[in-house]
Amino acid sequence: MASSLVILLFSLYALFDAIALLPRVAGSILNKNGLGYTFSIMVHTLKRVFVVSYPPLLGWIALQGEGLYPTIFWSYFFGALIVALVSVFKYPIIGYFIHLIQGYAIGGSVFYALFRHPYKPHESMASKGLVDFSFKFDKSLIYSSSWVYFIYGSSLFFINIFGAEFQDHSAVIYQLVGIINALGTLLMSFYLDPKISRNFDQKENIMESNDSVVAGQLLALMVWGPASLFMFSLVL
Repeated sequence: MASSLVILLFSLYALFDAIALLPRVAGSILNKNGLGYTFSIMVHTLKRVFVVSYPPLLGWIALQGEGLYPTIFWSYFFGALIVALVSVFKYPIIGYFIHLIQGYAIGGSVFYALFRHPYKPHESMASKGLVDFSFKFDKSLIYSSSWVYFIYGSSLFFINIFGAEFQDHSAVIYQLVGIINALGTLLMSFYLDPKISRNFDQKENIMESNDSVVAGQLLALMVWGPASLFMFSLVL
């Protein structure tokens, strides 16, 4: 049961992380970059709820003497699956955020935007299908974002693995989470986010930025995370 909850909560974290840039895409289409960024912050806030929800369950699994590796592997698998689905269903999600931003601009509240603003497809989405398999990539953005997402998405897993293996030092090991997340925050704040924001403000390579960041997240979930997990399983 605890393992299933970890997989579910991590998958929801991956979902909100994957759609976090799409409100900014919607805001750029509407020339409302400020509101687009605000809704992106809301998505990030929801993401953090799930980020802090599954680590206690990992600790519970470890206390029961169960292995953490299968749970983490399946978390990566389902997280990557959800991110892949977001990448091909991105335009309906963008259309929904356009609807929310317009509703907030009219009604002045998130409640109005979510529940009272009548949905009307935006003209920019008229030519877009339900699924889209056209992608544009910036290789440098994929690579850099993959490491940021690897730090954010995997640090809690690996800290719990080390804590379970070295229980005599677990009190110190668990405190490293803040330091590792701070490193990810520095990379996000001083490199990745400014680069993305410049593209959005200049209306250049907007979808390329989104596709590249999502591809970076997939790379972290499908390659860096499982590869590190495999190496830890050999050493520890």
